[in-house]
This record gives sequence, C-alpha cells and structure tokens, in this order.
Amino acid sequence: MHSLAAKTPRLVVPGLQNLGNTCFFNAILQALASLPSVHEYLEEIEQRARVTRRNIAFTGALRDCLKALTPREEHEVCQVFAPRVLNAELTSKLRAFRGNKQQDSQELLQFLFKLVGNEQKRCSVQDRGLVDLLVDNVQESATWSSISDLQLLQAVDKRNWNPLQGLQVNLLQCSRCHRFQPLNNQPFLDVSLSLVSLGNRKVSRLTDALHLYTEPEIVKGVECRNCSVVKELRVTERECAQAINQAKLHHGSINNVLDLEITQHERKDWMHMLEQLANSSFNFDLEQPKRPISRSRGESHKRLQFSRSPDVFCFHLSRKVYRKTGGAVKLENYVEFPLELDMSVYCQYEVNSVAEQNLVTVRASQPPSSLIRRSGLSSLPFSGATKQPYLLYDLTAVILHHGNQRYGHFTAYRRASPSQWFFVSDESVREASVAEVLSSCAYMLFYERKYRTKKTTRSSETEDTIDDDDSLPDVPFEPHLLLPSGRF
Repeated sequence: MHSLAAKTPRLVVPGLQNLGNTCFFNAILQALASLPSVHEYLEEIEQRARVTRRNIAFTGALRDCLKALTPREEHEVCQVFAPRVLNAELTSKLRAFRGNKQQDSQELLQFLFKLVGNEQKRCSVQDRGLVDLLVDNVQESATWSSISDLQLLQAVDKRNWNPLQGLQVNLLQCSRCHRFQPLNNQPFLDVSLSLVSLGNRKVSRLTDALHLYTEPEIVKGVECRNCSVVKELRVTERECAQAINQAKLHHGSINNVLDLEITQHERKDWMHMLEQLANSSFNFDLEQPKRPISRSRGESHKRLQFSRSPDVFCFHLSRKVYRKTGGAVKLENYVEFPLELDMSVYCQYEVNSVAEQNLVTVRASQPPSSLIRRSGLSSLPFSGATKQPYLLYDLTAVILHHGNQRYGHFTAYRRASPSQWFFVSDESVREASVAEVLSSCAYMLFYERKYRTKKTTRSSETEDTIDDDDSLPDVPFEPHLLLPSGRF
C-alpha cells in the first residue's frame, strides 16, 4: 500500500527574470501567484470584460503572469518567465515605475490593485436604474451605520470583492455609559504593523503587533451624545419635581396655577422626547431638538477593529523607523509568525455583527410566540473572543528584504501545496522547509482565509454588479465593555 506522501505529486514553480532592478516586482508577483482567491478575482474581471466588451489590458497581463507562475508537476517543463508585457503595462501607467529604479514591494501592491480596480469598474454592467443612485451615495458617505438601511444586502452579496480589501472601523466608546459614537469605516488593502511598542520595546511576535495595532487608548474631553441627553433629562426631572413641591406649599392665583400647568406640560413633553433619544439605538443630532442641550464631555476608549475581514490579510511589518536624532534605520529583529492565524480576537466587531444579523434572520423565520427577547450586541463579550472558522487564515507567502533602509534585494517564500514551500529570488528557485520559512525575517506576510466560500461565476449580460461600498454593519449602541482581556 502506497503512503499518502507517495501519491502526492512533487511540484515546482517557475522563476521570474529580473528586467532591471525589478526584484521588488518579482517578489510581489510570486506572492500573489500563491493566492487562489486572487486568481479567481482576476478571472471574474476578465469574464465581465468579455460580456461588456471592455479593454482590460493591465488586468489581463497580470492574470497571464500569475497563471504562468502556477506550480506544475516536477516532470513538466518549468522555464523562467519574463513578465515583459506586464512590465510594459505598468511602466505606461505609473511614472514612478520607469527608469529601472528599485521601488518598495508594499507600495507596488497598492499600485497594482488600484489599476485592477479601475479596470474592474470600467467593465461593470451599467444601467442598473435607481440602484446606481444608492451605490453612489454609499461610496461618498463614510459614516453609514447600516447596510440594511439602504436595502442593499442582496446587491452586496452578489458583488465581487477584491480579496485583499477589507474594512476597519474606529470604535469610540464612552467610559460612563459605554455607548458608541458614530463610527467611520475605512477600506484597507494591507495592514502596516509597528514593530516598536510605546515603551520602545521591540515586538517579537505577529500577534503582539496585532494587539498593539488594535489596543484601546483613552481619549479625554470627548463629547458624548447619550450622556448629554441623560444629564439634560435629570435636570428637567429635578425642575419638574421642584415645581410640584412649590405648588403644594404655595397656593397662588389662578393665573399662576395655569402658568405652572403649562410649564409642567412643556417639561413633560421635553422629558418624553429626551427619554426617546436616550433609549434610541440610532444616531441622533443634538442640534435637532428645539431646546438647547448642554454638552457632556468625558473619557472615552478608542479602538481599531476589523469590521469586514478580507479573504487575504496582507501584513506589512514596518521595519523602517526614524530616530529622534534624525535619519532612518532598518529594524532587523526577528518577528515570530504562525502557519495558521486566528483573527477572531481582532475582528470582534464583525463577529458581533454577524451574530446580530443571524439573530434577526432567526427571529424573522419564527412565529412571534417562539421568539426570545432580543439581547443585541451587548450580550456578546467584546474581549472574550471565541474561535470562528471563517476567521482562520493559512500562511501562503512571505516577502523578505535583504539590505539596509535605503536599498537592497527582495525575495519571497511561497507555498505551492500544503506540504511544499519554495524560496524564490528572481530566476533562482529552490525548495524550502517549513522551519526555514517560519525562521525568516519577514517584511510582508500573506495569509489566505482557510475556509473560503466559492464564488459563483456570473457571465450574463443582465447581471447586477455593485461597486465597492464602505457601509458598516449595524452600530452596537447598546452598552458592552470594550476593554480587552489580553496583555495589551
């Protein structure tokens, strides 16, 4: 009986010709070639381009290049590939790429997907009626609190996301009432992590760098809408009680009694409106009420969280730091990173939002008599993260930089199969062990979602396509603690 290892074919990967200081370019291409989700993304754009008859020369050249770098069995011909067409397309579109000057791999990644994104928008099917107006509004706004507010859930489910693009959200939570301020979502393609903590201690693990990136900080003097409303409500309640006591002690004229009743009626209407605002789970503006509300300020906890996880997390380890005395220096310290990364603790906002959406779905599918009281996001501990299968990621590529802060050489490790890794330096390719990969001094790390949902290919001319939107899941305004339980 043959062993499983004997049945698994040995693979090889092609090298890339250096076209003149293009090692940074080659390293990124090898990393992207190791990501199945990137291949699927580019293929989807090409299928749309065929339907809409749009020219996507750059995306096509990138896809052809990554396809040429696909691992093949070791008995097949494996020649060095020269990415001349892609290089020419990039040179014609990016002035900084001309002249054979060495650039940075992380900056190149941003340029590549910006160009792909532009071509993707051009080949999207137009004429979607009023949906276009809604999507444009989503793109222009940075503070939407809910996708469902615009009734775009079905449309968003159908769109084709860039697998590297995710969303991160700044959470600002009042220390007194634990309610959140209106939130801002920001898209990201990669995550730049500092390797120096606040105490100038060097970070030694990727998880420590992520804790540092997402740890809360105390911000003083922050205006809280809820505390302002509650304070105004308490003041009005005291005024109302004092007026009642004074009316009992001092029996005035009929006019005074009528004036008191009118004033009390106005106070009660005002209190009713304040109570509605205090119990509301939606954003409100303190300028909306007819009467002025004094502002209440205090301490808040500010924290960054990933609100929509991408299929691929790309981490850029910021090794270039600037000294107080002037000048820059490159950090050469080793940072430990795992083969499998659990992002649950850093994506609790997304986890809570998914749980809330699932609860709403269950409630909608059951009769009213069988429904339990909605507990909201506040019932889910923000710091006590549980492992979520869809937030498990596998390491697929590592980019290294050899040299100092001004110049050097870029190489890459890439995974060809679960049991095979390769070290690639331009044309030179050799097999590498997992231990060698994990002991390398990483500059960029690529992690792909372990359990991905297979995208359904759509090629109909009547398909709906949606541009990127930065909408947020429902904002968790109900109180729950933001402070983490970890070491940071």
